[in-house]
Amino acid sequence: MMQAALKAESAQAQRTITDLRAEMQGVQRDLGTARAAQARLEGELREAQRRVQEAQRALEAQREELVRTREERDRLAAISRELQAQLVELGRLRQQVGEAGRDQSRLQAIEQAIERQTKELAELKSAMQKLSTRAKQKPTSAGLAVPMYKDVSDQPAPSGESAESASRTVIVERGDTLWGLARKHRVRLSELIAVNDLTSDLIRPGQELLLPEP
Repeated sequence: MMQAALKAESAQAQRTITDLRAEMQGVQRDLGTARAAQARLEGELREAQRRVQEAQRALEAQREELVRTREERDRLAAISRELQAQLVELGRLRQQVGEAGRDQSRLQAIEQAIERQTKELAELKSAMQKLSTRAKQKPTSAGLAVPMYKDVSDQPAPSGESAESASRTVIVERGDTLWGLARKHRVRLSELIAVNDLTSDLIRPGQELLLPEP
């Protein structure tokens, strides 16, 4: 009976060992499967980490691009403001150029008027020099200069004069000057003084002056 019991216990132990071996093999298979899963997960984790790093690098590049874009936008805004200022300055310069052109036209007109007056002044000075020379060379018997004008009452009545001769005389009015009469009748001041035998440029209202031939 003892042997039977021992055999039964031995058989039971054999079965238990077999079951344990089978269970251990299952555990080992599960462990291998878990290790494979762990390796796969580690690979996926490394891939995920790599993608995260790439995403971080891409994000950093986008941030740098955004900074450059903002700087470019600010630079373009500054250029636009400068361009606007230059356009305003250009408009102001164009206006000044237009005003300068008008001023240039007025200046040319003034220069021409000054040139004409300078020529007339030169003629007047020449005529005055001639009158001064003539006054020194033609003293009267009383030692006085020749009268500066001819009064209408001193002239004989224009009997028998042609209409053309009468049209070549002028009666001095208040405010008239020799220079103004010469310009008005388009004759030289020196000739007007010479034809009337004047010793100065002084005339008086009512005085009759001869006009030289144009």
